[in-house]
Amino acid sequence: MRNFALILICGAMFALTQTASAAEVWFAPNDNLRRGVGHDVVLNEDFPQLFDDDPAWSARTDVFVISAFMASGAGSQEELVRLAAFLEQRRIKLAVGVHATLTESAKPVAGECGTAVEGAGRAGQNEQIFRRLKQFNLDIAYLALDEPLTFGHYFKGNTACRNPIVETARRAAAAVAEIHKSYPQARVVDAEAAPPMELAQWRSDFAEWLDAYRQAAGAPLDAVVFDVNLFGDWRARVAAGVEIAKRHGVRAGVFVIKPGPGVSDAQAVADYKRAIAEIDASKIPFDIVTIANWTIHPFANLPQSEPTTLTHVLDFYNRTHGRK
Repeated sequence: MRNFALILICGAMFALTQTASAAEVWFAPNDNLRRGVGHDVVLNEDFPQLFDDDPAWSARTDVFVISAFMASGAGSQEELVRLAAFLEQRRIKLAVGVHATLTESAKPVAGECGTAVEGAGRAGQNEQIFRRLKQFNLDIAYLALDEPLTFGHYFKGNTACRNPIVETARRAAAAVAEIHKSYPQARVVDAEAAPPMELAQWRSDFAEWLDAYRQAAGAPLDAVVFDVNLFGDWRARVAAGVEIAKRHGVRAGVFVIKPGPGVSDAQAVADYKRAIAEIDASKIPFDIVTIANWTIHPFANLPQSEPTTLTHVLDFYNRTHGRK
């Protein structure tokens, strides 16, 4: 009887470990490129050291994400090739950010919508960017769309387009079609915000979005990853989104992020750990968990052994979710 009980306990522990580690882990750290009008915004300095021969992190991630900005001419051939070689050696897949909210014109037009809106891009731009990456022999597994539904349809800023969902999907599919000329096998993962609204309206809109994209692109999205304030009221909308996505044959994920830049690296890491606890407590069956940073804190990615870095957050997630 004692042996039988031990077998049951071990089996239960194994099942819990498998459940905890079932989600694919993506890592999207800040790079060290200069941003802003005056090129004076720097969010990180140690990004190149992530790809050292003997790096100060375990590199335990399934997918590594680089920004659309780095994929453009801002990232040099040398650093992109070095990054890709590091990932290939460790069998880590590469995802590249994509501005998929295409404007009407290939060239700037006075008064056009979409100007200075996050995720906006011009016709032909993605084709040029990814043709260049192909020339570098980069192996790109995923295209990470920068919230086309959020910024193409819902966004209400001064230059917002507020396009219908079907038109937003058409433009996103056109952006992907440009990239597929160079990377026809790259899978499409869409980040979206699940904005605050009536749950019934969100359910209707999100289902329409998935259907519209499939029709426009001729294939479904591979996944949708939700970008929400994990310390706010998010669970009902995201749970509904996950259920709808899976009904459409689309995987679902969530960003591990904290609201705002924070006041210090230590506070930011504490907020990441709280965000992980919020995700775990939700019991929502995510297929992808993306640990990402787009703000000044934590400033350092490395070393993993330092408790105020982003790789420390990644390691914390791995250790607490059966990813030894």
